[in-house]
Amino acid sequence: MRNTEVFFNPFRLISPRLDAEASRLKEMFEAPPEEVTTLEEGLLIMTAKLVELTNLIRKALIMSVPEKLDECVRLAKEIHEEEKDLTGDLVHRPSETTGDLLKIVVLFPGRLERIGDLLESIINVIRIKARDGVPFSDKAMVELGELFGLFSEMLTNFRDALLTRNRTLLEKIVQQSHRIGEIVIEASLAHEDRLIEGVCSPKASSLFLDILDSVRQGASHTRQMAEALLKITVTHEPTS
Repeated sequence: MRNTEVFFNPFRLISPRLDAEASRLKEMFEAPPEEVTTLEEGLLIMTAKLVELTNLIRKALIMSVPEKLDECVRLAKEIHEEEKDLTGDLVHRPSETTGDLLKIVVLFPGRLERIGDLLESIINVIRIKARDGVPFSDKAMVELGELFGLFSEMLTNFRDALLTRNRTLLEKIVQQSHRIGEIVIEASLAHEDRLIEGVCSPKASSLFLDILDSVRQGASHTRQMAEALLKITVTHEPTS
């Protein structure tokens, strides 16, 4: 009988030396990209930094902590550097790691970097909002708080799924992506009503919608990686 909780981990084919990734995660988080020795380790570090970046952005936006933005920029830069190293390493792998498996995982560093790009876009929105003194309504702030909370949880689940090879987490990520899509639609419609009623400032409109779209796209990239891992799971499950 197959185990429905554990999925085949493709990174162990490409990164066979990784045996203590959980214990090294905190240590490697502070290490420069060139010290990351395996694909899985690198993806874990990138994802962990995306979780922290998301939480910092939420504080800077929701809790008005603009001094956190410099730390956000630093994390985003590190994510860019790590993507270049990981993708470069992947495309130079020996022939035994090429094929369908590599075609799937070679996209992961780029997808994580793209999420970082989208979060950087939100950082720019926060800077503009602060510079021009653009207010968001109380309702908009509540909507953004819910959205960032769910997105942070989604990224955390992806990080944990890489560590634990838990199929249930991957399926939950897909569900969370759909829920984020629903929240974005609901928030966009509510925003239109506020704009018509004069509750929302016209200057805030494009900024608010930019944030919604960035989180929606980030969730889509995360979902696509989770779906790819689920596909690999099915392909490599033992037959009874």
